[in-house]
Amino acid sequence: MSLNIDELCKNPLFQLNLAIWLAQSQPVENYYVYPLFYKSGLNIYSISPLLPLPPEMRIITKEKVDCQDATRPDLVLEAQNKEKYCILECKASSFGPESSTAKQARSLLIACSDIARVLAISKRGEHKAILCYLIGPGNIGLMEETLTNLEEEVNEKIGLGSRNHGCFEIKPSQSAIVMEYSQKVKDFLNLVKEPPVEVIKLEENTDPRPMYFILYDPNIDQTKEEKELCRRILFERILSCMISKIGGASIPSIITFTLEELLNSATFGIYEIWEDKRPVRKLVKTQLLFEIRKVIAESMKETMTYVAGKGWIFDLVDKATQEELLKQLQKFKPESLDLSKEVERGLFDNVED
Repeated sequence: MSLNIDELCKNPLFQLNLAIWLAQSQPVENYYVYPLFYKSGLNIYSISPLLPLPPEMRIITKEKVDCQDATRPDLVLEAQNKEKYCILECKASSFGPESSTAKQARSLLIACSDIARVLAISKRGEHKAILCYLIGPGNIGLMEETLTNLEEEVNEKIGLGSRNHGCFEIKPSQSAIVMEYSQKVKDFLNLVKEPPVEVIKLEENTDPRPMYFILYDPNIDQTKEEKELCRRILFERILSCMISKIGGASIPSIITFTLEELLNSATFGIYEIWEDKRPVRKLVKTQLLFEIRKVIAESMKETMTYVAGKGWIFDLVDKATQEELLKQLQKFKPESLDLSKEVERGLFDNVED
């Protein structure tokens, strides 16, 4: 197999999509990704949520702990009884207590010490959280040591460091990608299998990557080439959705696309629980949809209009218009765009289009 499986296991975007798959219902037999989280009663609570420390916590931590006032973990899992949570962060490898990444880890440890207040959920019942890092091969021991050191540091200074923390390590075996975790993690999350768990079986000459729910996330570190490839595939999925809906429309008709509809289609519904939507929404709007309208022939521009608050509207007045529009959309190639162009955040990015 030409793909380097070790490097794949270190890829945070692969790790995030794998974690999402682990929480999906799948067939009892012939599953592609073993649904460890789902079978253990864990559901996705949120993707990339902003976790701000409450004001009283910020006052306590100020000038005492080198942490962030708010941070975005990659994933939050919730137990079926809604009393246990797993804050999951994807990283290529471990890091030390002195690294810049440790600042975020301190914040997440503090957040886990009182997760009900941080998530602003009802305090009925006993809410507990564990901070887990999903990392690549050969790093589990060092990562757990770092988390222990950071927890002891935070507790010594302010008494708020959660003692619930651990790691998931993914690595290739001879015939599978396996997941390792400690007894502490297994017991806290009530995981149904002893590690190591075969989460993806490897087949010769087959790319082991499952279908990605999330193709592009600006919060995840990627190489320039990976980022451009992921953006291109995201654009291709959205373009395919538009072509399919326009092609299947009855004539005459008016077709409307909202960014939410397009992104839900491209992410197979995951967009609904993806908290940090602003960058990807702006990316699709400015670097795909506006570009499509620019290259459509002048005679067809009136068929495609943008209305703030409604979305993109296509006026299919007759069969000839539908066929010509489909022809031009099918000719549009996302790889022709400047896929390296960065998207800057704006003040009103959270306002739905």
